[in-house]
Amino acid sequence: MKKCNESNSQRILDKYLKSRPFGNRAILLFGHCNATEEITDSLLERGVTPAAILDNNVSKQGLSCREVPITPPKEIEKYTAENSIVFITSRHYADMKAQLQKFDYKGEIVQVVQYNSFAEYSLSNETVARKKERMQHGAVTLTKIRSVSPTHHLVVCPNNALGDVYWAMAFLPTYCDKHEISDVTVIVVGDSCRQVATMFGIEKIITLSETEMDEFVQAIIFTREGNCIIAHHDKPYTDNIIKYLDSHFLSFIDYYRCAVYGLSKDTQPSAPNHLTAFENKKRISKGKSIILSPHGKSVVELSNLFWETLAVEYAEQGYAVYTSTIDDESPVSGTESLFIPISQMIHAVEYAGAFIGIRNGLCDVLYTANCRKNVVFPDCYYSTTPHKIEDFFDLPGWGKIPSVENTSQRSS
Repeated sequence: MKKCNESNSQRILDKYLKSRPFGNRAILLFGHCNATEEITDSLLERGVTPAAILDNNVSKQGLSCREVPITPPKEIEKYTAENSIVFITSRHYADMKAQLQKFDYKGEIVQVVQYNSFAEYSLSNETVARKKERMQHGAVTLTKIRSVSPTHHLVVCPNNALGDVYWAMAFLPTYCDKHEISDVTVIVVGDSCRQVATMFGIEKIITLSETEMDEFVQAIIFTREGNCIIAHHDKPYTDNIIKYLDSHFLSFIDYYRCAVYGLSKDTQPSAPNHLTAFENKKRISKGKSIILSPHGKSVVELSNLFWETLAVEYAEQGYAVYTSTIDDESPVSGTESLFIPISQMIHAVEYAGAFIGIRNGLCDVLYTANCRKNVVFPDCYYSTTPHKIEDFFDLPGWGKIPSVENTSQRSS
């Protein structure tokens, strides 16, 4: 969830709690997504444990988030109007509210986050003051960056997302050739994204925090900074490309190739050429190991049983099975946790011999790896478009492992 929406949700929750304490009422959320996870964390911090998260996506039902069960919306029938509240964090609030009412739910329904809301985009004094403060902070960052890169073309990767940075870098050389750009400075969020840019031999990389990046981008837009590009498929932060997908198809890779950089569809991406040697600290077996990647920031994760079954199948075939993990992620049961720096991942999976991952940014990083590569796609749609995740995020040349059978629903 964007910081502005996260802080807005905190204000709404605090205001609600102040006026109407929950007491013994059952708290439910509708629609599992990043925003819902933030709201769940906020409730847990306040000593409130949600009873359930309602979601239409069958592939999510039966799973849990922060140990809160994800259930079909029809489960709302278990709760009466007197003892329950439903919080909705989606931009599809009206449709979701109508669905609950079809189940004859007459309880309280609260919209917690209002995307593209009056609170965020109005011309009220409060909003203008907040935006001005953010822009001023971003302008300071812009000035600092320009002091060390006065003539460089700034390539801004605004999201902490490995796949976005990978494709931004993969098509950057052709973009620079097309516009006769000789010097670039790449600005990213976080160290992992910095490592991705380093894989492409980028010499000048500046790393910002998410808050600094949000402020920085706002300053770029406000000041109309010319010698730069916001290298992201949602530029310039409108829904225009999403609307384009309502009637046309454009893959995730083509977003960067065509929509971000304006290159022809036959433009080939550059491959990473500055890789770090794999430090085989776990002494994995060459050519007879498999690395699983079951986690992702913005994807529908599959059940533990799915991955455990997969691990058993490969172990029975004689493979040593590992799980790629970072921070506090847990390995798949029966496998060994394996932390590998991004800059070593290509050589690592080539040494291991095989890789299977849910469709996340690490798959993009491994796009050119020379080994057996398989991807698992959740059975759902991309955002509000009519296109399946499997089609939009397709990885040419990769094998596909079917996920659990389910009815296709809209991805949040």
